[in-house]
Amino acid sequence: MSSGGAAHTNEISLIKLLEHQDLKVEEMNAGNANAGGSTNLQFTICCAIATLFSAFLVFQIQPVISKMILPWFGGGPAVWTSCMMFFQIMLLAGYAYAYSVNRWLSLRSQVICHMTLIGVCLLFLPIIPGDAWKPKDGSLPTFRILAVLSANVGLPYFLLSATAPLLQAWYAARMPGKIPYRLYALSNVGSLFALLSFPFLIEPLMGSAMQAYLWAAGFVVFALCCAGMAFVLVRDRDSSLSEQLDEATAGDSDEVVEQVTKKKWISWLLLSGLGSFSLLSISNHICLEMTVSPLMWVLPLSVYLLTFILNFEYPKLYVPRLWAVGCMAAIVGFAFLNHDRLVLMDQWFESPIADYDWSDYYGDHLVLLTTMALLALFFVCMMCHGELVRQKPPSRYLTSFYMALATGGAIGGMSVALLCPLLFDSFIETKVMLALGLLLACYVPVSVVFANGGFSSSRGKGRCVVTCVNSLVIGAVGLWLVQTGNWNAKNDETVLQTRNFYGVLRIDVEEAGDDGQLGRALYYGQTLHGFQFISSELSKKPTTYYSADSGLALALAALGENDKPLRVGIVGLGSGTTAVYGRKGDYFHFYEINPDVVRLARSPFTFLADCSAEVEITLADARMALERQPDQNYDLLALDAFSGDAIPAHLLTMEAVETYRKHLRKGGVLAVHISNRYLNLYPVVAGIAAAQGWGLVCVDTEHDDDAGQDEAGSSWCLLSTDVSLLERPEIQEAKADEYYNDRPAIQWTDQYSNLFHVLD
Repeated sequence: MSSGGAAHTNEISLIKLLEHQDLKVEEMNAGNANAGGSTNLQFTICCAIATLFSAFLVFQIQPVISKMILPWFGGGPAVWTSCMMFFQIMLLAGYAYAYSVNRWLSLRSQVICHMTLIGVCLLFLPIIPGDAWKPKDGSLPTFRILAVLSANVGLPYFLLSATAPLLQAWYAARMPGKIPYRLYALSNVGSLFALLSFPFLIEPLMGSAMQAYLWAAGFVVFALCCAGMAFVLVRDRDSSLSEQLDEATAGDSDEVVEQVTKKKWISWLLLSGLGSFSLLSISNHICLEMTVSPLMWVLPLSVYLLTFILNFEYPKLYVPRLWAVGCMAAIVGFAFLNHDRLVLMDQWFESPIADYDWSDYYGDHLVLLTTMALLALFFVCMMCHGELVRQKPPSRYLTSFYMALATGGAIGGMSVALLCPLLFDSFIETKVMLALGLLLACYVPVSVVFANGGFSSSRGKGRCVVTCVNSLVIGAVGLWLVQTGNWNAKNDETVLQTRNFYGVLRIDVEEAGDDGQLGRALYYGQTLHGFQFISSELSKKPTTYYSADSGLALALAALGENDKPLRVGIVGLGSGTTAVYGRKGDYFHFYEINPDVVRLARSPFTFLADCSAEVEITLADARMALERQPDQNYDLLALDAFSGDAIPAHLLTMEAVETYRKHLRKGGVLAVHISNRYLNLYPVVAGIAAAQGWGLVCVDTEHDDDAGQDEAGSSWCLLSTDVSLLERPEIQEAKADEYYNDRPAIQWTDQYSNLFHVLD
């Protein structure tokens, strides 16, 4: 189960368990409830504050630590996926620990054990990973992320995950007969506030270091409250109470318990796993389309948590038939927007008066696509968690029930983070999640109808037939849309596709140019990252965003007048097209974090092999590498990591620019490639120019789509302290229109970058 969702279900399990056993506990412990009212009040206050802070800290630590290490591993969506997998595993471990100590240790021993571990955690605060954890290259990123998180937040997160159920067990032991409903309500308040406050309050107001210190202060308050509870519990020396509670809840023999859990356990596991799988799949999908940022993490996680709260807090809200209809509609709508059949809208709504291009608008409308993705996630998770509530067993089986939920959540997370990149060469998670969600939505109404009587009456027969037919028809249409949709998979022109931690790369053989010459096109998802003609006569031609009239080409030509040797740094390798501008005596240094990109740029692409300049490739995140290197004295440093739909925002912050400035010679040029379908990055670049006192010119090259992939339009921003270079006639003639000045300049920092400011 993902992040805090399982923690809430653990709390619910204990609440329900105690609710069913209220009378038994009250009878057994009536003689033990001898503490004074003042002591009980103090104990309750400490328990409430500790519960509130534990829930807040569980959710707050996730974006805090994830954002700290995001730039270290290229800023891609897989960083967040790997972090989420770690949190899921630690959550399962924390629940297993709470279950074990509550089962095998006396109440006094539980308190001493848990408080000792909390005391150890205090020695490692604050949670700020040192520079020694920064990777030197791009190898083994998933395992390095797990190592960083384990060493820096592993024990605190483990204990916080276990604390919620333990606190409620201690509360029940100290306050016999009372059910901690308000503790659960406080836990919900703390979780939601932590989740929503980070992108809108914490992140804009303070830096990463201050966030870590604030979190550490919260952990200290939490530890003090736990210490207050522990003092009362240990002083009472009531170590037999938990054993009595175990006896009260052991209503059936082991044989009966085993029989029930074998029958239901797999169902619980699969439903929980699908919910977790759906969360990470949609998170990946959204981040791939936009950018990796706390806001993009919080939105899906908030939806996921909301479905838990609605189902477990208000179980009557879940009506299987109605939610199944909504789920099918959401999935079909989302799949249709990501399908080539969207062009039918152009034909259906075509008229002599208005010729509206529905496919171009809705197929590329980022807000709409993101909303539909979140809506599909909401309905799938409502179905999963609603079915879990509907299938939850009697109280005596709840321990096994919630262990299955926690295990399923961890398996779902590991499937997305580890198994899918190893087993598949494309981002198949979204397609699988939608297909499974659709099957679940089709199956549930049918199963409910048959469970309620089925063909036992004439009315039941008609209802069964209608339900089955609707499920089959809608399910068939939905599955066809999902299966044949545009999910960044292979096509008929694909000759090679590969996937790793950093994403999916695809090589298609396509016709281009006036003569329809064949060439190889490199794609990252749906975004073109380079094109080279197969013909030896044309193989050295600069293509796509790097054509001879592009901003990059004009800057290189101006800097290299009179055959002056150039030192050029390029962030992002792609197919290596920029190497065509390398002359004898020049030095071209590429920075690339994805090893698959380097491998493909060397073969089958030949731009690097044909380059006359000295070529060097550094396999690492460009910013991390530049921070470690001595001054490179580049004549031009090109940032070419933004041509994809998702942008690594950490490469455009003010702190990053200070690093770039150190490596540029006086009068050198910083060339920023800002071509993007969804985002207008010009205000960010303008903010950089204003802060650094640099001149700025934006060069647009617009090409006819019918010309082929060899001439793709591009937008390059050229920044330099040498204003005379930017005022050269050839650059001024290619200067972009004034529409770029419609938005005010903004400045991103490592602590805060607002994506909504640059939505186009």
